[in-house]
Amino acid sequence: MGRFTTSAQYFLEPTGLDEESGRFETGHTKASKKFLEELKETYILPIWELIKDGRDPILQLLASPDCTDEQLFKTMGMFWQFERSVGALHGTWLLGYTFGSKGEYQEVEYLEIRQIYDEYKHARMYEDAVLQLGYVDARRELFTHPWCQFSPEALGLHTFLQRLGTYPIAVRAAGNHLASEAPLVPWFEAAGRVIRNPLVAGTFGAQTIEETEHMKIGEYVVLKYAQTSEVQALARWACHMVNTLTLRFLDTFAKSLEVKEEHMLAPVLRARADAPPAFANGHNIGPVKVEAPTEPVPGFVLPSAL
Repeated sequence: MGRFTTSAQYFLEPTGLDEESGRFETGHTKASKKFLEELKETYILPIWELIKDGRDPILQLLASPDCTDEQLFKTMGMFWQFERSVGALHGTWLLGYTFGSKGEYQEVEYLEIRQIYDEYKHARMYEDAVLQLGYVDARRELFTHPWCQFSPEALGLHTFLQRLGTYPIAVRAAGNHLASEAPLVPWFEAAGRVIRNPLVAGTFGAQTIEETEHMKIGEYVVLKYAQTSEVQALARWACHMVNTLTLRFLDTFAKSLEVKEEHMLAPVLRARADAPPAFANGHNIGPVKVEAPTEPVPGFVLPSAL
């Protein structure tokens, strides 16, 4: 066996068929129920234990009596962006389904459609919350608000999930539903209990049942369709990648919440100290110094010179 063959890297027990093997396979395949248990024990249960023990840094910050409105808004803004984007992502996944002569994936399509509705509903819940708390004046502000945009780590996770749409449905279900959504099911339940602002707590806590439902979608798809060694190997890879990207995103986001925006903008404000006040439509927009160099960029060629 080659040192870096798929079997050596991703098959946990490359020993050939046995009584626990799945159907229709020439290499080693775990029974889908045992394979699902493996994924849960590797990627879901450890995160559940961390959340249960109160070791999640974001929950610790949000539950603190010192938690600020800025931190609450940033958290809901990031979740809002993710819910909207993941809802659209599932819509693109629908385009990748290949229906056989008997429409064997049709029930999965219906489950995905239900999840699309859930994701956009959750986004709407965040919109309602930030409006009721007076954080913004209108929903449309969220679409361009800097605090509601993806961080680089969040964008990396979302982009990877989007590309999973080109893989078998069991691989995308394992990566998204089991490695990304399922680990956070108790997070929403805990957020509903520990966050001191009742409106924010209710917004997160109300999603627990539907997030559990999304986990169950992943379990169903893996049980029914992850029945070959190749698909199981890809599912392990997808879970590992998504789990890594999700934890990286949550870790950096937790750290960013500890930095006030005024500290992040301090270098910009200091640079503007000597600039004169600027006005737009009769409103003072601060001491903004405008510099418009007229020298062409080196190497730039005007179309008239071509």
